[in-house]
Amino acid sequence: MKSLTMRYDTAQVRDLNDMREFLEQAVLVLGGSEDDAGDLVLAVNEAVTNVLLHGYNSQPGPVILCVEVANDDLRVILTDSAPPFDPTRVPPPDIFLPLEDRPLGGLGVHMMRQLTDELVYRALPDGNELAFVKRGALARAAA
Repeated sequence: MKSLTMRYDTAQVRDLNDMREFLEQAVLVLGGSEDDAGDLVLAVNEAVTNVLLHGYNSQPGPVILCVEVANDDLRVILTDSAPPFDPTRVPPPDIFLPLEDRPLGGLGVHMMRQLTDELVYRALPDGNELAFVKRGALARAAA
Protein backbone atom coordinates (compact mmCIF):
# COMPACT_ATOMS: atom_id res chain seq x y z
CA MET A 1 0.00 0.00 0.00
CA LYS A 2 1.36 3.42 -0.95
CA SER A 3 0.90 6.29 1.49
CA LEU A 4 2.13 9.77 2.39
CA THR A 5 1.87 11.17 5.92
CA MET A 6 2.08 14.61 7.52
CA ARG A 7 2.32 14.89 11.30
CA TYR A 8 1.76 17.97 13.45
CA ASP A 9 2.52 17.70 17.15
CA THR A 10 1.02 21.14 17.87
CA ALA A 11 -1.39 21.88 15.01
CA GLN A 12 -3.11 25.24 14.94
CA VAL A 13 -5.53 27.00 12.60
CA ARG A 14 -2.58 28.77 10.95
CA ASP A 15 -1.38 25.33 9.75
CA LEU A 16 -4.51 24.65 7.70
CA ASN A 17 -3.06 26.06 4.48
CA ASP A 18 -0.01 23.77 4.72
CA MET A 19 -2.32 20.82 5.40
CA ARG A 20 -4.46 21.62 2.36
CA GLU A 21 -1.36 21.88 0.16
CA PHE A 22 -0.02 18.57 1.49
CA LEU A 23 -3.36 16.83 0.84
CA GLU A 24 -3.67 18.14 -2.70
CA GLN A 25 -0.12 17.18 -3.63
CA ALA A 26 -0.34 13.77 -1.92
CA VAL A 27 -3.54 12.84 -3.76
CA LEU A 28 -2.02 13.87 -7.10
CA VAL A 29 1.31 12.09 -6.43
CA LEU A 30 -0.56 8.90 -5.51
CA GLY A 31 -2.50 8.99 -8.80
CA GLY A 32 -5.74 10.75 -7.92
CA SER A 33 -7.43 13.37 -10.08
CA GLU A 34 -7.58 17.11 -9.45
CA ASP A 35 -11.34 16.75 -8.81
CA ASP A 36 -10.80 14.08 -6.15
CA ALA A 37 -7.97 16.12 -4.64
CA GLY A 38 -10.26 19.16 -4.42
CA ASP A 39 -13.08 17.16 -2.82
CA LEU A 40 -10.79 15.57 -0.25
CA VAL A 41 -9.09 18.87 0.58
CA LEU A 42 -12.46 20.52 1.29
CA ALA A 43 -13.81 17.58 3.31
CA VAL A 44 -10.68 17.12 5.41
CA ASN A 45 -10.28 20.87 5.92
CA GLU A 46 -13.76 20.93 7.50
CA ALA A 47 -12.89 18.07 9.83
CA VAL A 48 -9.49 19.44 10.87
CA THR A 49 -11.01 22.88 11.47
CA ASN A 50 -13.61 21.27 13.75
CA VAL A 51 -10.91 19.35 15.62
CA LEU A 52 -8.82 22.48 16.15
CA LEU A 53 -11.66 24.81 17.13
CA HIS A 54 -13.96 22.44 19.03
CA GLY A 55 -11.95 19.34 19.92
CA TYR A 56 -8.90 21.28 21.09
CA ASN A 57 -10.81 24.45 22.07
CA SER A 58 -8.55 26.55 19.80
CA GLN A 59 -5.43 25.28 21.61
CA PRO A 60 -2.59 23.52 19.73
CA GLY A 61 -2.91 19.75 19.49
CA PRO A 62 -1.64 16.77 17.52
CA VAL A 63 -3.00 16.03 14.04
CA ILE A 64 -1.84 13.33 11.65
CA LEU A 65 -2.93 13.22 8.01
CA CYS A 66 -2.22 10.08 6.00
CA VAL A 67 -3.18 9.76 2.33
CA GLU A 68 -3.17 6.18 1.14
CA VAL A 69 -4.08 4.04 -1.83
CA ALA A 70 -5.97 0.79 -1.24
CA ASN A 71 -6.77 -1.03 -4.51
CA ASP A 72 -8.30 1.78 -6.64
CA ASP A 73 -9.57 3.72 -3.62
CA LEU A 74 -8.05 6.85 -2.13
CA ARG A 75 -8.29 7.26 1.63
CA VAL A 76 -7.32 10.16 3.85
CA ILE A 77 -6.96 9.18 7.50
CA LEU A 78 -7.23 12.02 10.04
CA THR A 79 -6.00 11.15 13.52
CA ASP A 80 -6.25 13.46 16.52
CA SER A 81 -6.10 13.33 20.33
CA ALA A 82 -9.23 15.39 21.00
CA PRO A 83 -12.10 14.06 23.12
CA PRO A 84 -14.10 11.36 21.33
CA PHE A 85 -16.44 12.66 18.64
CA ASP A 86 -18.03 10.57 15.90
CA PRO A 87 -19.18 12.83 13.04
CA THR A 88 -20.82 9.87 11.29
CA ARG A 89 -23.49 9.95 14.01
CA VAL A 90 -24.39 13.61 13.38
CA PRO A 91 -27.89 13.67 11.83
CA PRO A 92 -28.14 15.21 8.38
CA PRO A 93 -29.38 18.81 8.35
CA ASP A 94 -32.76 19.71 6.90
CA ILE A 95 -31.48 21.74 3.97
CA PHE A 96 -35.03 22.51 2.90
CA LEU A 97 -35.81 24.62 5.97
CA PRO A 98 -35.75 28.37 5.37
CA LEU A 99 -32.40 29.86 6.40
CA GLU A 100 -33.90 31.70 9.37
CA ASP A 101 -35.26 28.41 10.77
CA ARG A 102 -32.02 26.43 10.48
CA PRO A 103 -29.78 25.95 13.51
CA LEU A 104 -26.27 27.36 13.28
CA GLY A 105 -23.58 24.88 12.29
CA GLY A 106 -23.91 21.28 11.22
CA LEU A 107 -23.21 21.86 7.55
CA GLY A 108 -19.53 20.86 7.77
CA VAL A 109 -20.32 17.21 8.39
CA HIS A 110 -22.96 17.33 5.65
CA MET A 111 -20.33 18.69 3.26
CA MET A 112 -17.87 15.94 4.27
CA ARG A 113 -20.51 13.35 3.41
CA GLN A 114 -21.29 14.97 0.06
CA LEU A 115 -17.63 15.18 -1.01
CA THR A 116 -16.67 11.57 -0.18
CA ASP A 117 -18.05 8.13 -0.86
CA GLU A 118 -17.68 7.04 2.75
CA LEU A 119 -16.69 8.37 6.16
CA VAL A 120 -15.42 5.78 8.62
CA TYR A 121 -14.96 6.71 12.27
CA ARG A 122 -12.96 4.75 14.83
CA ALA A 123 -12.50 5.71 18.47
CA LEU A 124 -8.90 5.35 19.59
CA PRO A 125 -7.69 4.88 23.18
CA ASP A 126 -6.37 8.45 23.10
CA GLY A 127 -8.43 10.18 20.41
CA ASN A 128 -10.17 9.78 17.09
CA GLU A 129 -9.55 8.42 13.62
CA LEU A 130 -11.69 9.51 10.69
CA ALA A 131 -11.21 8.04 7.21
CA PHE A 132 -12.43 9.86 4.10
CA VAL A 133 -12.85 7.40 1.21
CA LYS A 134 -13.07 8.05 -2.54
CA ARG A 135 -13.92 4.68 -4.10
CA GLY A 136 -12.47 3.88 -7.52
CA ALA A 137 -10.59 7.18 -7.60
CA LEU A 138 -7.47 5.77 -9.28
CA ALA A 139 -9.47 3.96 -11.96
CA ARG A 140 -11.37 7.19 -12.76
CA ALA A 141 -8.15 9.21 -12.87
CA ALA A 142 -6.53 6.70 -15.26
CA ALA A 143 -9.53 6.66 -17.61
